[in-house]
Amino acid sequence: MSMISKVKPVVEDLADGTDWFETWFDSPYYHILYKNRDEQEAELFLDKLILFLNAKIGARMLDVACGKGRHSIYLNRKGFDVTGFDLSPKSISHDKQFENEALTFYLHDMREVFRSNYFDFILNLFSSFGYFRKERDNIRCLIANSIALKPNGIFVFDYFNAKLIRDAGNSMHERTVNNILFHIDKSIYENFISKKISFSDNGKNYLFEEKLLLATKTDLEKYFSESGLEIKHCFGSYMLEPFDENKSERLIFIAQKKSTL
Repeated sequence: MSMISKVKPVVEDLADGTDWFETWFDSPYYHILYKNRDEQEAELFLDKLILFLNAKIGARMLDVACGKGRHSIYLNRKGFDVTGFDLSPKSISHDKQFENEALTFYLHDMREVFRSNYFDFILNLFSSFGYFRKERDNIRCLIANSIALKPNGIFVFDYFNAKLIRDAGNSMHERTVNNILFHIDKSIYENFISKKISFSDNGKNYLFEEKLLLATKTDLEKYFSESGLEIKHCFGSYMLEPFDENKSERLIFIAQKKSTL
């Protein structure tokens, strides 16, 4: 089965024609560094979402920026018709082995419309947003999700709490995974949080960067309104606790497609 995208992925106009997420997310070192993510926490969060949303078996779900498909695969096992897409060819190639009649994966740029009026639920989880330098590109992602939803469909958006990130300021730390010592340098500049990741492996030195938009709750509320999405609920943790800007680590919106779109 082909993994060709519905549209050709677009990139920012940088000197080498690529952006940070195209190289880092497709690198094996990204998956090494983050291989110990809490799967139990993720599955508990998804279970809580399913219950809160009263999602019916067989509902159509889209997993935006699905990576190696852990959320898509779990949701499919729970009985949903799931589509996942990502910009990383290596991730989508990996995901293809798990496909079935109700689980499919595509190579796709999240700024571009994937389908129209098709999905009951769309999930954009674990800070898979804010990758782009230009504000309009980040808003394009939300508009594409709004278009892909059925009328009154539900969009679940999970991001970090920008205020806590700003309050914490710059930091440096090290982490060893698979005998590789990763040096991680976090810094804030302009309206972005940058994480520079340097390490050596097999005699070679590497440097990657993650850079995400420091969008506040107010910023995101504006973006959602402009994208045809009406925020219905706001949570501050994977346990779906109330959001507190001074304490909550997460910012989770449950939004509905406006009937006018």
